[in-house]
Amino acid sequence: MKKLNTFLLFVITAMLTIISCKKDDDATDNERQTSFKNVQNALGGASNIENALSISYKSTGEAFEFQEDPEPVNGKVADFNYSLVYNLDGTQSKQNWNVNADYAFATDFSFVETIDGTKGKSEGTTGTFSANFSGFGVTGDPMFSTKLAARQKTLLMSSPIAIAKMIASADVINKKGEVLSVGFNTSTLGFGSDTPDIEFIIDTNTNLPLKSQILENDPLLGDVLYEVVYNKWETAGSLQVPTSLTHILDGNTIRTETISEIQINPEVTDNELKVSDQEAFEYNKNEAKFGHLSSQFHYRTLLQTFPIDFPVEIVTQSSPLALASELVTNDDNVYRVSGDFQSHYTYAFKVDGGLLLYDSPINDRRSKVVLDKIKQDFSTDPIKYIVHSHNHFDHTGGVRGSLAEGGDLIVGQGSKSFIENVLQRPSTVLPNPIQNTTVNVVGVTDVMSIGTGNEKIELYTISTLHAEEDDYIVIYKPSTKTIYFNDLYNPGFINVFDTFKTEDQQRMITLAKDLVSFIDSKNLDVTTFHCSHGFTTLDFDFKTIRDISLK
Repeated sequence: MKKLNTFLLFVITAMLTIISCKKDDDATDNERQTSFKNVQNALGGASNIENALSISYKSTGEAFEFQEDPEPVNGKVADFNYSLVYNLDGTQSKQNWNVNADYAFATDFSFVETIDGTKGKSEGTTGTFSANFSGFGVTGDPMFSTKLAARQKTLLMSSPIAIAKMIASADVINKKGEVLSVGFNTSTLGFGSDTPDIEFIIDTNTNLPLKSQILENDPLLGDVLYEVVYNKWETAGSLQVPTSLTHILDGNTIRTETISEIQINPEVTDNELKVSDQEAFEYNKNEAKFGHLSSQFHYRTLLQTFPIDFPVEIVTQSSPLALASELVTNDDNVYRVSGDFQSHYTYAFKVDGGLLLYDSPINDRRSKVVLDKIKQDFSTDPIKYIVHSHNHFDHTGGVRGSLAEGGDLIVGQGSKSFIENVLQRPSTVLPNPIQNTTVNVVGVTDVMSIGTGNEKIELYTISTLHAEEDDYIVIYKPSTKTIYFNDLYNPGFINVFDTFKTEDQQRMITLAKDLVSFIDSKNLDVTTFHCSHGFTTLDFDFKTIRDISLK
């Protein structure tokens, strides 16, 4: 994982403070109106913008990830293309996606997302997991409210014409220097004045927008600036439209797009953008708000073939394809929190009169649900330790929520400085459960033992392709001969091994060898394994992993 640049962090933080706190300049209403009229004229004129009701185009792009070094190599995770039909009031859209993913698994997949107001549907499989594991990625990956809101915000920010229409419909045009407030947060698409507003940054030479930007939440990093940068303007009908989009999060490029075949007011059939009540997943405005405030999290996981988008409150099992939240088999001192739709589990271990939690959930809201479930069904002992397997964002995103009730945070020594910097970052877009709290971060360099007898736990750092040096921690329980980990192998992989591409099969073999070599080098007696990723197959025999490592 790339280390935080302290100077860059300072500059971004200072910039966000200025943007969010500086009072409107002394411009008169007339000057503000004139400034916006200049933008309208540069885009093609107020009347042409008003008459533009919809747009269609094709996009070809690349996706990148900046939080998972040393994988993926050079940060690239996928090539993608989609065709879009979009109503410029932001209420309706249809995207036909094709993705060629390189990471986490090499796979091609296609799907269609349709949004109709607060109703949405997703058709097709969204990656390796939804194609192979019905209880993990969920076949068809429902258009949950979080994802729907994330898509709506991103599509608006990708369209200067849509933004100009929104500003024109506002009662007041707010201007700070060359920044125009869009009014998205208080519009019918937004979530209230207490949420950040999208801002339009204007080129003073051309009067064309340079970019749109908004302060949002990254579950791990806290406050981040999300920007969509516009370049290579071309004429479509009578309007100016950018044909190059660059999506930037916290100073890191996460997607680039080249736009072609642009049409203003394309012919669309009456039903093309409609979604029936029966097709839509039930809309929850509160969940939608969180999707809106962390919009790029959903795109990033999607393009890693791993769509993490589920109602965080579910800790029960109704489907036979899901795992229940329950005691681990043959060990009354370990409890797993899982449930329907859940791809990320948390394990609670009784130790030293307290609890040790292995891996943080994907965000702080899920962390609270997990802690409540543990107290309700397992133990009310205090949280003494939070252990992270490794520093990838899907295993650390809920770290602040995990620490809300106290405890030391234990990570591999290779992650220690990174996570300490993360915990010091501003985190204001969503509530920070550990605001003004000092956290003791412990770095493990080789082995660390906690507890005695049947509660004894050994933490080991291991060397693996999947994580940085001295980053990855596995947990071993001598009393049950069980090892806990994730990503080096996950339950059920053996059942789809033959369907994976050659490069994925080799990757699985390499990661399994990392684990087996480590266990043999430490002379650990391991018969059973459990993972903080889970699938529909109860495959916990460590011999499975040995067999894969020998392929």
